[in-house]
Amino acid sequence: MVKLATRLTGLPGVSMSHQERMASHTTLRIGGPAELLLRIQNDTALQRVLKATYQENAPFRLLGLGSNVLIPDEGLAGVVAILEGDFLDWSFRGEMAAAGAGLPLSRLARAAAERGLSGLEALAGFPSTVGGAVVMNAGCYGVEIKDVLESVTVVQLDGTIETLAPGDLQARYRTTKLQNSSAVVLRATFRLQEGDPEEVIGRLRDLNQRRRRSMPGGRPNAGSVFKNPPGDHAGRLIDGCGLKGTRRGGAEISHEHANVIVNTGDATAADVLDLMVLMRRGVERQCGVLLEPELILTGGLRAHWESRVGENAAS
Repeated sequence: MVKLATRLTGLPGVSMSHQERMASHTTLRIGGPAELLLRIQNDTALQRVLKATYQENAPFRLLGLGSNVLIPDEGLAGVVAILEGDFLDWSFRGEMAAAGAGLPLSRLARAAAERGLSGLEALAGFPSTVGGAVVMNAGCYGVEIKDVLESVTVVQLDGTIETLAPGDLQARYRTTKLQNSSAVVLRATFRLQEGDPEEVIGRLRDLNQRRRRSMPGGRPNAGSVFKNPPGDHAGRLIDGCGLKGTRRGGAEISHEHANVIVNTGDATAADVLDLMVLMRRGVERQCGVLLEPELILTGGLRAHWESRVGENAAS
């Protein structure tokens, strides 16, 4: 990593820090240090970072708002990148909205609503960047990103930039093929519908309030821990197992929403993983349903999870 850090030092459009703790960059407030944390300002800088990282065979991970991720207590090796600068821009042309990958989705949804453009209201409360939302096909209240997505521009590790149509993403519930690729989202465009600004803003406000009422407030969390199984809700199944309020160390299954784990103050990634295993096993034993994590497990956490829950971990 010394060689890579030397190559990246002074690179235009890139700022670098060493061993910066990731807890302050995640909504769970959990995570050890990143070997290299980069703040990247534009396409050219990102292309150069990706090329150097690839040539040095170093791990690369993009971090958005840190709202759907669990980072190991020991931290992350390699490069963790945050997109800033040009990646926070957005624009409108008729019913089309274009936005950089680093822009919070809520900001784009609000800007669209103020122009009377409808389609993103249900996703306005989703705590994600535009890029992160596209990669996971974010959804809420019956609306998914794929429903309004027009195109997405990505860059590969070798620096190649390409534009993909929604059909290219193979989007399904909370996933796209981008999750299993090395491509990095640069920007996305959305096709919205014209409406009355007051009505669109009112709908956005109502849905945000509904989301806030359903989620625990006041304590750090990462939102839903597990994906909803077909035809049911993970929270309902976990609640039926009587697990609300269960604690491991500083982590607790929320009293308000059984599919959310909160940090009571000193939780570790190990504490959260312990609760996830407990939740998974409880639902499997009582309901015969295998829950799949929606929370992204980074570093060695995914392998640790799989070793504890057995061969059905990815089902």
